[in-house]
Amino acid sequence: MKKWLNHTNSGVISVAVIGIFILFTFFMNSLGGFQLDLTAGKQNTLSEQTKDAIKDVKADTRILVFTVNSSSDELLNREVTDLVDEYSKLNNKLKVEKYNLESEPLLAQQYGLTSSSIVILQEDKQQIVSMIDLFSSGESEGSYLFSGEEKLTQALLSLSSDEKHKVAVLTGHGELGLSAATTLQSSLNQSNIETSEISLAEGTAVPEDTDVLAILGPQADLTDAELSQVQTYMSNGGKLLLTLGFHEEMASQWKNIDTLMKQYGVTNEHAIMVDKEQSTTYGPLWSMPELESHAVTEKLIQNNLQPVFSLSLGLNTEKQDKWTVTPILQSSDTSYGETNITALLENETNNDTAEDLQGPVDLGYAVDTADGKPKAVILGATTFLQDSEIVSGGNKDFALNTINYLAEKENGLTIRPREQAGYELAYLTQSQGSAIFLVAVVVMPLIFVAIGIILWWRRRKK
Repeated sequence: MKKWLNHTNSGVISVAVIGIFILFTFFMNSLGGFQLDLTAGKQNTLSEQTKDAIKDVKADTRILVFTVNSSSDELLNREVTDLVDEYSKLNNKLKVEKYNLESEPLLAQQYGLTSSSIVILQEDKQQIVSMIDLFSSGESEGSYLFSGEEKLTQALLSLSSDEKHKVAVLTGHGELGLSAATTLQSSLNQSNIETSEISLAEGTAVPEDTDVLAILGPQADLTDAELSQVQTYMSNGGKLLLTLGFHEEMASQWKNIDTLMKQYGVTNEHAIMVDKEQSTTYGPLWSMPELESHAVTEKLIQNNLQPVFSLSLGLNTEKQDKWTVTPILQSSDTSYGETNITALLENETNNDTAEDLQGPVDLGYAVDTADGKPKAVILGATTFLQDSEIVSGGNKDFALNTINYLAEKENGLTIRPREQAGYELAYLTQSQGSAIFLVAVVVMPLIFVAIGIILWWRRRKK
């Protein structure tokens, strides 16, 4: 009788445990998207800005994730797919679709994709985020920064925002045109910033609805009439992005460009920056300028993104009362500005401390009004904007931040990227893989089964 009661009690306890487990499973399932983030700094928890942006999505939105399958991309792909899955859990209007870029060439071609990307579709609007823009190197060796949340949330905000801005790019002086800056143009358009090219050669005025006038690396000077048109636009509340390009006769032929700059307290030193520290990586005419604290550079400093410039010109500033002129870029301490342009064109350059500029030298300024409103950004470099260079370092982010700042774009974000520790891939031979499988899947379970049988047999004998 006692033995029968013991067996009955064991059976009841077993049934009770199974029942509790089933009920607990149903309870956890009823919680839906409940998750507990135990990582340091809540690395996997979405910010309140993102949650608000996701909840505000009212229209059906498709998120198409195109990845490339390779061992080196596997972990990065998972970072992205896990993130978009988190977005879809917070709003059933967001539908995630995952594709292999190589297996779906026609679909990828439909959106003009050539690399891993995220396409966000909402009604007749779309945003494309390249995956390469979501990752950058971290501060510690082997680590990386993942800024996917900021980029995706910004894309969602741009889709739902009615905020529009216009940037007019001046032509007619050998400037960098939109045809050579298609990456920049596409990124601006996705941020609800329209771009167009204008000419002032026929005496036409800058369109009144232009938020920013961009003069990108002119090779010839403005005429007096064109300078007057630019000045009229600026006096009527316009904003200016002026980037300088190299020209061997710039000291004598850029009178009106120099006049325009001086109106905002900036002077061109007509010297090409040489940075010997970069000669082993890029070349002595390339530099990685230091970022100075300003609204334009704040996010780049936080995210450890460094612009990369080539053929940059040294600038200087003159103290004046009307504008607040703030340096935002400086060359390194070991750099110098070569003033002997003739020798430089013959690949000869030496640091003449009596004639050349001594680093650090300012390479860019932000000009604000007395009440802190943006008025102009003047940079001593242009080539970083063109398609062949804008993907280097933090060039794209710096360019977009600059134009967003001038346009006073309101829906900017300050979501810090997630820093992830470095990882290494372990490549196993077939025999090593088989051995791990045999131990983990066959041997270990058999050991536990054997222990269970022995314990059962011993208890039965008692």
